[in-house]
Amino acid sequence: MEDMAKQFLSSPEGQKMIMDFISSPEGIKTIQKMVRTPEGKKAVGSLIKTALPAIELSNEEMSMITRLLDKFL
Repeated sequence: MEDMAKQFLSSPEGQKMIMDFISSPEGIKTIQKMVRTPEGKKAVGSLIKTALPAIELSNEEMSMITRLLDKFL
């Protein structure tokens, strides 16, 4: 499942679909609702960590984001 998610997120279509959703009013409400629970915070953190390699960040940027997620989630 994780490999399928990475493959989807690395495609231009997948990235556009995700960006369209998270920038929509429905997507924002969904994310806000999710992060209000401990389980939701962990799920969102896991999703972000899975998506990081697909968005081609530098090692330094990826490390910084991962450390912040680990600290707060």
